[in-house]
Amino acid sequence: MTGNFLHHRLADPHNVHKHAMRQFEMNHLGGHAKLDEQMKKQKIATKLQSTVTDSGEKPPPPVHDLAGLSCSDHGGPSDDLAKEMIYWSDIPSDDKFVSPIGANSDKRKYLTFEPDGGGFNNIRMSMETMIVMAHAMSRTLVMPPSQGMYLLRKDRGKQRVHFSFDDFYHLEQVGYEHAGLHVISMEEFLLTEAMTGNLFNTTTGDVAFPPNNQTNWDGIDPKPLKEYLRDVTLTPLNWNPGSCLVAFPSDDGQEHFAELDEMMKEVNANFPKVQEFIDKPVPVNAPAIERLREAVAGRIKNLCVYDEKMQDASVIHFMCYHKMRVRFLTHFYAFLFFESWEQDLWSKRFVRDHLRYSDEIQCAAARVVAAIRERVRRNDPTGNPNGDFDSFHIRRGDFQYKNTRLEADQIYENTKDKLQEKATVFVATDHQGKPFFKPLADHFDLVFLKDFKEELKDVNTNYFGMIDQLVASRGRVFFGCYHSTFSGFIFRMRGYHSQKEKVEGWEHGVLPNSYYYSGKKEKAMYESYGPLRTPYYSREFPTSWRDIDQGIEELSALGVQI
Repeated sequence: MTGNFLHHRLADPHNVHKHAMRQFEMNHLGGHAKLDEQMKKQKIATKLQSTVTDSGEKPPPPVHDLAGLSCSDHGGPSDDLAKEMIYWSDIPSDDKFVSPIGANSDKRKYLTFEPDGGGFNNIRMSMETMIVMAHAMSRTLVMPPSQGMYLLRKDRGKQRVHFSFDDFYHLEQVGYEHAGLHVISMEEFLLTEAMTGNLFNTTTGDVAFPPNNQTNWDGIDPKPLKEYLRDVTLTPLNWNPGSCLVAFPSDDGQEHFAELDEMMKEVNANFPKVQEFIDKPVPVNAPAIERLREAVAGRIKNLCVYDEKMQDASVIHFMCYHKMRVRFLTHFYAFLFFESWEQDLWSKRFVRDHLRYSDEIQCAAARVVAAIRERVRRNDPTGNPNGDFDSFHIRRGDFQYKNTRLEADQIYENTKDKLQEKATVFVATDHQGKPFFKPLADHFDLVFLKDFKEELKDVNTNYFGMIDQLVASRGRVFFGCYHSTFSGFIFRMRGYHSQKEKVEGWEHGVLPNSYYYSGKKEKAMYESYGPLRTPYYSREFPTSWRDIDQGIEELSALGVQI
């Protein structure tokens, strides 16, 4: 474990004496010492309740229309134009679902985590996994403080460059709305648990306070905080998405976890191959062992066990440390398995319906989409009255997969059979020079996000990548970059739209008009159903969107309802 600096700080004679005296007073003295401690805790509780109104009621959280998208407070466009961005649904009964695991515990327990150190879509994938896992474990989710994120530090000094997940998603509202998910800030966690002496160094057993007693880490180098959390929590290092699957039973109790382990042994006795499930998906409501066979086929033979030690831990911390190869670069649906098919589909709906970009980002993208469609109609009012356009995501930059770094003329050759000459094509890209795109511009009416300055006025440029994704997802035909998690999320959003719009092949999870521009065997892989396969983090799979609206009514018979 890292974090030796903390041990040196605690070893300071003044600190040791102070902490020892405090513990002695609490353990052996009555009356005033304990009363003083209670008063300290009350002061902290008062600070935490600063958002409570005089009437004693918690004020309502920031409101956004969960079922729809209204952009009147975000610079437009009209609701009629914005509605095409909507792939999510408002399912009130889903908000009441509580995981059966740990729901009856009389002790509040927490899950803390470190954001992934890669680009935003790697960060997003890890975050999705942590949020679904916190719900599955009935643990309060502690969100990391705002901090700088890789490639999201544009125009430092001119605009904000430190972000929390609340800047991209409506997480505060999600926590309010869901009976089974409680979300708090890191500051609230540190005030509630660390500063009241409830966190202990796992090596020495001593009470451990945050570095310099700091509780607000927003915009501050998070390294000391990470090292502190690793020292005072249970930090599982053997939960590796590449080697094990986290499985949750449909009932609480160690005997039910043991039953899943036996199920895994049965699967391993006749270990399935990926080829068994190509274009042959297991029904989403199939028995658990059949769904488990598809989930692990050709890739995973072990379970990550949420054992008694982990279940008893007050705080579980998931770290990200590349040097130790500890990283949750995975999709939530590739790493988490639920014995209950109803809970499995609930988790996928939850991510679709709630972990979507904020209204501010969605509305900015809607303005750009509306402007592109207007451009198309203006150029071809009779031939294209709907303003249909196509889209690309072309990754160049620091991408490590060199086989995807094709020149524009090769990209044209690989894609021209699916596109119409002179069609308007939106290009999401990290490449800044337009001369590179000339071979494509010779055949298509190319537009880029930078062409819509008026629509993006006053929008933080660090949101532009997410806006690029949203705009590209609305293309009639889309070509993505193979191995790119940025492209992957565009494919997933297209999958969500395909289910809602019931496009051809939706029952099997296939995506028409969605391709990779590399021109190899992967070009048309979304035209057929493909099960999970490695490297599964670098693309999305139909299991995340196929038929996930089943089981909504059946869910009421599962888990704990509040």
